[in-house]
Amino acid sequence: MEKPEWSELPGDLINLTANRFSSISDVLRVRSICKPWRSAAATPKSFQCNLPSSNKMIETVLSPTTFFRVTGPSSCSYKGWLIRTKQVSESSKINLLSPFFRQLLTPSQQTLDLLKFEVSEIRQSYEIHIFDKYLIQGVIGKEGPSHILSRVVFLDNLIFAVGQDDKIWCCKSREESSRIWTKIKNQVEDFLDIILHKGQVYALDLTGAIWWISLSPLSLLQFTPSIPMDYDGYDSCNKRLVEYCGDLCIIHQLRLKKAYIRRSQRTVGFKVYKMDEYVAKWVEVRSLGDKALIVARDSCFTVVASENHGCLNNSIYFVDNVRKSVIRMKL
Repeated sequence: MEKPEWSELPGDLINLTANRFSSISDVLRVRSICKPWRSAAATPKSFQCNLPSSNKMIETVLSPTTFFRVTGPSSCSYKGWLIRTKQVSESSKINLLSPFFRQLLTPSQQTLDLLKFEVSEIRQSYEIHIFDKYLIQGVIGKEGPSHILSRVVFLDNLIFAVGQDDKIWCCKSREESSRIWTKIKNQVEDFLDIILHKGQVYALDLTGAIWWISLSPLSLLQFTPSIPMDYDGYDSCNKRLVEYCGDLCIIHQLRLKKAYIRRSQRTVGFKVYKMDEYVAKWVEVRSLGDKALIVARDSCFTVVASENHGCLNNSIYFVDNVRKSVIRMKL
């Protein structure tokens, strides 16, 4: 019996099969089959997408970045390493980065052989690069904002973002020629975070309430009430959305100011809350069990601690902005 020639399959069948793969590791394997398959399976591309901003001198570029768990051929093959990948353009190499920083894992030119290592995708997000025309053009006496942080979510052919004005904006097309941002109506609060959860888009407002974004018509509907919490003794509380054991949860990162460092705050603790649907009340998650929570700059997610090197049960890993290092805290 003759072996099948993958390159001789009908083009429509190749395109249909190749488009079913979204993980970058699967896409790379498909592209390595032969030339027709390489053409059919395109890698995620960076693209220019001006996020909602009141400053017209700000341009932004979104680059896909993916978190992976990599396991090697060893006696402890169930345990892997958490890494992040980034590709600036389709023609450029895929860089292996630290999960928390933009630094390359190694300066060597070695490649990751997908035939020897098992690579499983954990989460995909988009890194936002800010280009300030004031600084690029060297305009004297003008200063653009030093940093703008926007949360971005993709759903089918829609882009959702928390703009510089802390409101939810939607773009109905990825095509640059027809990319027009629309502010979602009936927004009574400012927003902090946005997440894609079980195929739906949710947003977190300043009060700690979660809102569901309806696509037809495009509007916001309150999904949960606010979280009552006494902030006495803390200078600030940064809130983020995260999925934990299938539930949509809110993380409270509690901070105190450092008197000897200007504009600096240190994290002194975390609290995690989830909604108890039976009593319609927020309850505090006292323990993460065998999970570890990764709080990265552009994404939050949980992993099974025992499956990842360097992770411990019931732990939260985040970046200390003062020491520029990764810190571990128990919940």
